[in-house]
Amino acid sequence: DGLAHQPQRQPRLALPEAPMACLLGSGTANALARAWTAARGHRFQKKSPHSMSTTVSAREMSTRATDVVVIGGGIVGCATARHLAVRGASVVLLEQNQLSAGTTWHAAGLLGTLKGSSLLMSLASYGRDTYKRMVDETTGASLVGWSNTGSLGIVRCADSMEQLVRSVQMARGLGVTQHRIVTPAEIKDIHSFLNLEGIVGGVYSPDDGIVNPADVAGMMAKEAREHGAVIMEHVECIGIGLDEHGRRITKVHLDTGDTISCAHAVLCGGAWTKKLSMLAFGENRVPVAMMPHQYMIFEKTDGVGNHLPVVRDIHHKYYLKPEVNGFMVGVFEGEPLQHLPEVVRDRNANVVAMPRDAEHEVYQESMEKMGPWLEAAMEHFPVLKQVGVKQWLHGPDTHSADHHPIIGRMPGTDNCYLATGFNSQGIQCGPGAGLAITESILDGAPHSLPCDFSGADPSRFFPGLCQDATWIEMRAAEGYAKTYSVHLPLEVFESARGRRLSPMHRQMVDLGAVFGETYGWERPLYFPRPEERRALAGELSQWADPCVDSPMHESLSWNRSSAEHFAAERRECLAARQSAVLFDLSSFGKLRVAGPRCLDVMQMCMSAEMDKPHGAITYSIFCDERGGILGDLTVTRTGHNEFYVVTLAIQPAKVANQILRVASQMGISPHACQVEDMTEGTAVLALNGPNSPAVLAPLTNTSLDSTSFPPGTAQQIKVAGVHLLALRVSFAGELGWELHCPAGEAVMLHEALTSEGRHHAMQPAGYFALLNSLRVEKGFVHYGADISTAETPLEAGLAFACKLKGGSADFVGKTAILAQREWGWQKRLVSVRLPGSWDVSVFGHEQELLYRDGKLVGALTSGGFSHTLGCPIGLGYVHGPSKVPLDWISAGSFEVEAPVRSESGAVELKRVPVAVSTKCLVDPTGERMR
Repeated sequence: DGLAHQPQRQPRLALPEAPMACLLGSGTANALARAWTAARGHRFQKKSPHSMSTTVSAREMSTRATDVVVIGGGIVGCATARHLAVRGASVVLLEQNQLSAGTTWHAAGLLGTLKGSSLLMSLASYGRDTYKRMVDETTGASLVGWSNTGSLGIVRCADSMEQLVRSVQMARGLGVTQHRIVTPAEIKDIHSFLNLEGIVGGVYSPDDGIVNPADVAGMMAKEAREHGAVIMEHVECIGIGLDEHGRRITKVHLDTGDTISCAHAVLCGGAWTKKLSMLAFGENRVPVAMMPHQYMIFEKTDGVGNHLPVVRDIHHKYYLKPEVNGFMVGVFEGEPLQHLPEVVRDRNANVVAMPRDAEHEVYQESMEKMGPWLEAAMEHFPVLKQVGVKQWLHGPDTHSADHHPIIGRMPGTDNCYLATGFNSQGIQCGPGAGLAITESILDGAPHSLPCDFSGADPSRFFPGLCQDATWIEMRAAEGYAKTYSVHLPLEVFESARGRRLSPMHRQMVDLGAVFGETYGWERPLYFPRPEERRALAGELSQWADPCVDSPMHESLSWNRSSAEHFAAERRECLAARQSAVLFDLSSFGKLRVAGPRCLDVMQMCMSAEMDKPHGAITYSIFCDERGGILGDLTVTRTGHNEFYVVTLAIQPAKVANQILRVASQMGISPHACQVEDMTEGTAVLALNGPNSPAVLAPLTNTSLDSTSFPPGTAQQIKVAGVHLLALRVSFAGELGWELHCPAGEAVMLHEALTSEGRHHAMQPAGYFALLNSLRVEKGFVHYGADISTAETPLEAGLAFACKLKGGSADFVGKTAILAQREWGWQKRLVSVRLPGSWDVSVFGHEQELLYRDGKLVGALTSGGFSHTLGCPIGLGYVHGPSKVPLDWISAGSFEVEAPVRSESGAVELKRVPVAVSTKCLVDPTGERMR
């Protein structure tokens, strides 16, 4: 299965005193041995939330229906019930045990708002602000244990500093200004207990804090009840009923023998959510696994209190927080699988093995698990050696397979929503997740938080991988181990690889490809020369799967030109513009939509006009009810009642689900509009570049000139003996074709094209060249970076792909888009060109800020390097007056603020003058594609 390197299971450490000296330095070991001896037998005492009595019996509920059933009574379930009830929805929350008894009760209660994505920042900030408002109206005292401790992230290397600086920049782009870079001297003033040795700086966030998680859940439940929600404890869901098409949850069956009818259901049961998926759909659609987390609480220490900030040391993988006048230390160890309790392994391997009675569960404490990371904490905070350990806790936590939360509608359903996989951040993100689920149910999409929810979309996972327990556990473990790590740009998951292979995978390997993974597919990122593979000289990381060659940490860099891939990317980009390149795009999603009513459904589902002649290719987007962009794709009319849809690699299931959902809403039966996923059986080779006609012409009898084969059209042709569908389109923005052929004949086609291409300077090319340079030069948007439900077509410059003229057909989101066109919008997508003389690397993801006349107006969503122009480039949004007129853009002087390294290696922020345009930077008239 491609998992030859899986670590061997280690025996559980029953008596840690014996190996302690070899795990820790002798001084630290002696101090910790004394603490351990004092603490043996004193397991963490569970905290009980307030006001947990059931107010309505199951028998009473069975006599009526409800708008929403929420299953799972942790922080996320309680927050969701609260938000729904406040909005006026009737809600029933089911908890099989006591509220917060899963993982909420033992959470550390940290509220740190500096994160690696705008999504997590927005969720955490919303959570903090929610808890701050939960106060006694008379005394003003917090009802949830909120304390404004602040947070301190400490830095021990330049790469770590740049990572934090970029997060601070992202926060500023969201309007959050509390985070500030601090020097070692300032750190000493902020936290007097901290040993400064090895620290080069840090980030201080004075508005962060801590809460009591159990009290938080209790208050959420209390407020939900006050607004009419029904909360039922010690009631288990034992069955879920679906409608005749299997797309809607209609009933929830209880262990009392009763049934509740519902219009919507929210599954937020943490590790139990997989079991709920099995109950409803007979299969697991939720890729989460349990990764236990351990922390220890030290005895009281003079001078310790909530005036001290929570400290995070990503280099040594620990956090330290004040806890009842002492310190708590928690570790996200780098080798979680070696210390995984057997009961957890069994549950991760078997979806239905999660028992109902696993409430307030803890596991055997393990000194070996905390190992060198705890030793580091005790060296950095010497006072820890002088006090005993009061309590230990080694408890369960739920982690997703890509270390991002899972929030949104479950794939293949119309009314079932997921909220799970919060990766030890459920307390921070719970209120925001509840808000997002509520707005998805009541408004069609999340809209109150200033972020893109595509990174939390449940449909981002390939359904087949949700059945692969080994893949889920390995990915969850890798994400857990790298929670506190330096994450360099273009980093990929290394574990559990080789799940889905292109028919031409062996050919890509022989050409020297370095692979990344998307939606389970192994995809060539770049093709370096052997002498350029600097990382081959080092050891593979513990997570590296030897079945594929993948970028190692040592090959990546914040300085783009210093990264291993840069030279190969340059060759590939220049070949695309000057000669020819061949991409393997087989991972793109491919759907066949057919049936007597398929045109009606496609018109309603897609923003662009679908009623076009046979062979026409249409670029389109599809939107939610609020006009937010769900994705983009191309649609080819292949028959009177047939379309061929090409999607992003991560979106075939999402697009298929949207088509079927719209058909269901229109009352059109599945027989009248059928969707067939053709991805596995269809390979795609994209031939691009000015020499592409010369490469293709000798292999086909079809005329390739623009009169016979116009741009934006498709034809069934024969190439090198292979019958295929040729689409004259190019995501690289060059003359060329996508050749869609049966998977079984792809190798023969590839060999013929490669052989002929040698006569025309053709190069193999990978996704780094395509996504990080060529498409950015052309201003082509990428979903999840430049477009999402947080943007509309008018803001993204995609109105040309929408049926907005009078008399045109309707489509989902059209009413909202027309309304926005009337009252205006405040941001616009632009192309950005930096001067080639500046050594600045831009990567997008809102980490580089845009200024107009000295005022912050936006951020880059995509960043790369133009090898055609010889300079850094990007795409980003600028915020301005209504409709952001072109004359306002042209009248301003723009700058990009980005991190740079000084001669001493220090990280500094510099503003660089840039050129900004609503047109693309290379070939704005599109002449090269014709």
